[in-house]
Amino acid sequence: MSRAALSLARLDLRLTLADRSAALWMFIMPVVFATFFGMVMGGGQDPTATQVKLTVVDEDGGELARMLVSDLAGARLAIAEIPADAKESTPDKTRTLIIPHGFTAKVLAGERVTLRLERDPGSNSEAALAAQARIAGAVARLIGRLVEAQAATGSEGPAELDAVLATAGAVDLVTVESRYAGKARVAPGGFAHSVPGNSVMFVMLVALTYGAGSVSAERQSGMLRRIATCPVSRADIVLGKILGRMAVAAVQVTVLVLVCLLGARFFGEGLGGRPLEVWAILILFGAAVAPLGVAVGGFVRDADRAASLGVMATMGMAALGGCWWPIEVVSPALQKVALLFPTGWAMRALHGVISFGEGLRGVALPLAVLALFGLAFTAVAARVLRAD
Repeated sequence: MSRAALSLARLDLRLTLADRSAALWMFIMPVVFATFFGMVMGGGQDPTATQVKLTVVDEDGGELARMLVSDLAGARLAIAEIPADAKESTPDKTRTLIIPHGFTAKVLAGERVTLRLERDPGSNSEAALAAQARIAGAVARLIGRLVEAQAATGSEGPAELDAVLATAGAVDLVTVESRYAGKARVAPGGFAHSVPGNSVMFVMLVALTYGAGSVSAERQSGMLRRIATCPVSRADIVLGKILGRMAVAAVQVTVLVLVCLLGARFFGEGLGGRPLEVWAILILFGAAVAPLGVAVGGFVRDADRAASLGVMATMGMAALGGCWWPIEVVSPALQKVALLFPTGWAMRALHGVISFGEGLRGVALPLAVLALFGLAFTAVAARVLRAD
């Protein structure tokens, strides 16, 4: 690598960082966009820890009914109790569990009792299923206490109330802890998507606008022609311009990752516990798209048109590549379309590391494809960039 290429790269880096508008789009706007959409879209949390609202109407009022309600309150259900006579007049009852009259007496007598769960037709079906599962779990624990009370008294008939109540404070001999084994089951949301999505989009935006615009402006002003008259080769000029764009992307990525680590202290949303892996993926992505900006500048002579073309190309590839919404939620056909662009492979790698518990080995294929994109864009830039 020649000293001339490094000098050109340092010059491009210095000029870009000295541009206030460039600094705005490199550092400020990605943070603003990621924070806004991360807070608005929500998600990015473990779905098993989400609380579900549940209205409870206890028509029985007996000891076992109160024990069931208390158990439900500890089962990640946001309980709101209302009296039976206020059931019809109370608004916003998304999901309502009705414990019928005589519940305690019938359970102790060994008779069958039916709990009724009512929900609004337009309510969230996934939340309704979660509520059903947690209600079933609370009922199973109540049945377990009945069996335990029956065994403690040695009775072959129905359990006695005092014996059942005595089991309420007992320590469970067996507990079951469930968690995801490294890979999430749902599409990333909230900060888990907005942080990588906006990072990828703004790294490409800076590369394809300021990169293309600066090259076009230097061609238009004759600066590249004057540089070509110096004792430097055409290869040095092309390499210097590409390295300059790579250096800009590296500075941008490093600052954004540091801001994400700082923001994790306030929002509790990190980078999947793998900031170095995220940094490495974004560095490779920046290196892959840097020569594309040089190629656009070499293809379009007018600086404003080159920057406009860079904006349009960035928006299109960001949308189709999954930067605006998780690519996992679109149709299989669009998921395949995303793989036509470097943004799609970058988001695939970042989601794998941040949300799905994969290391760099697990995302080796997307990283290899990004490297191939970089080589292809470099070949195009070397072919189209001219000093005139």
